[in-house]
Amino acid sequence: MSSTLASNNQSQNNSQIGFKSLLGRLGIRQKIGCGYALVIGIAILGAAGGRGVESYHKQQVREKLAIDRDKAEILTNLNNSAQEVRIHQQSLLNLTGQPQIFDRERSDFLTRVAQMSGQLEQLQSQSPSASADVTKDYQEIQEFAKAHSKTVEAYFQQVQKLLGNAKLSGLNPQQRQVFQRNLNNFATGNNAFKLEQFSQDSAKLAGTFRDKADEAFRTYEKAEQLGTLILLGSLLASAIIATLLAIYTSRAIARPLQAATFIAQRVSEESNFDLQVPVTTSDEVGMLAISINELIQRVAEYTEDLQEAKIAAEAANRSKSAFLANMSHELRTPLNAIINYSEMLQEDAQDSGSEDFLPDLEKIQTAGKHLLDMISDILDISKIEAGHVTLYLEHFDVATMIEEVMTTAQPLVEKKGNALRLQAKGELGMMYADQPKVRQILLNLLSNAAKFTEKGVITIEIEKVKNENPKPKKRNKNKNNAVNSGSNYSSQFLIFRVSDTGIGMTDEQLEQIFKPFTQADPSTTKKYGGTGLGLTISQRLCQILGGEISVESENGKGSVFIVSLPERVVMQA
Repeated sequence: MSSTLASNNQSQNNSQIGFKSLLGRLGIRQKIGCGYALVIGIAILGAAGGRGVESYHKQQVREKLAIDRDKAEILTNLNNSAQEVRIHQQSLLNLTGQPQIFDRERSDFLTRVAQMSGQLEQLQSQSPSASADVTKDYQEIQEFAKAHSKTVEAYFQQVQKLLGNAKLSGLNPQQRQVFQRNLNNFATGNNAFKLEQFSQDSAKLAGTFRDKADEAFRTYEKAEQLGTLILLGSLLASAIIATLLAIYTSRAIARPLQAATFIAQRVSEESNFDLQVPVTTSDEVGMLAISINELIQRVAEYTEDLQEAKIAAEAANRSKSAFLANMSHELRTPLNAIINYSEMLQEDAQDSGSEDFLPDLEKIQTAGKHLLDMISDILDISKIEAGHVTLYLEHFDVATMIEEVMTTAQPLVEKKGNALRLQAKGELGMMYADQPKVRQILLNLLSNAAKFTEKGVITIEIEKVKNENPKPKKRNKNKNNAVNSGSNYSSQFLIFRVSDTGIGMTDEQLEQIFKPFTQADPSTTKKYGGTGLGLTISQRLCQILGGEISVESENGKGSVFIVSLPERVVMQA
């Protein structure tokens, strides 16, 4: 017994697995199409079946209803004729004293008797049907006709014999008495009694057939109701199946998509490329899952390659920075010696009166200092990129620091006929930061302004403002190339604005201005010189100090560099 149950369960499980496997192999369009076909098929079959059942029952009932109504009508007419014959029979007895009226009524009486006999013959002439119920009714009619046909025939013959050729107006009184006596005997005789019984039986049978006709009509109505119920049931079943198919199809499509979305989100959030989307079907959703898995695998491979490339690039960058730092140190020592020796030679030439050598010695000294500045910039950017920048924080007076910066930059600004102006708004007070790096930022900006401005005005503005935003937002770099580390928070900030009336920059040049070894235009390096590192160093130093730098410029009208630094710099952990 247990083995039988186990085998049955196994067969059921196999059938369910086979059905699910079949559905899994179908495409989404095929699933939806099969669902629609099933629902429409059930609706059509239900409608056709309902109409078929209704038509079949109606056909069966329609024949019986017509026959029963016809029989009931004939029997009713037969009963009416029998009643009229009996009434005329009684009226003839009362008209024997009025020969002329009697003769006229006698003719009507004979006509009604003949009509009754003809109706009985019509009742007997009905043909049988293939229906069992109709055949049963036919047999019942035949039995009734057979039972009363002799009665009607005997009554008809006796009437013909008694009244066929007799005319009361043509008889003498004695003959009238004999005729009246025979008529009385006929009215009270056996045939008249049997006619009365025939009338009662026909009325009873007519009522029976009327009841059968009513029952057939009710059956006809039930057939219509049954057809309607079958139609409504099929439509309801179609609606239920359509709902179930819609739920199943939506789940079959939505669940794999949800699983794929969940896996994709986890992969993007966790960078776990070992995750795979489960492939449960062979339809379009299954193909999508396979494609996502292949994409995850390729992204994993590309990510691994990028990681290796990043590590190699970082190693190369560190090597480059170390090389530049070492080379800068190696180059600065002989350059300092050259600069110092050129200064000593200038002094000796002045003392010995050899002033013809002074211009050449000045060129040597100027070129050496320029080369030393370039090497210093390269050394600074290499330290910054290598992360070897150390902050030496101290308290210093901002106004004093600004005066020193202006004093240092004054010769460079005036070299091209520019004027240097200072605008300080309010009390600047003290600042806690790395003073040399703040000086370097401002000197780079002033040097940059002096380089690209001729016979113009260079202005440095300073003001202290409250920090309204707990986290300074990054500005739109298309407008001013703002970069903010967001790592230092201070209640107040110092804003330094260095503006000039020089050549300015276009929007395209603003996009590149803070990139290393980049100037506003490739021809700028040839015309104005420089390494293109000053603004990059200033930007990186601003970030290290917890501030930001931005620029606003209009081509041909000058530029404004804005530096925002916290009043109190916090040492990074």
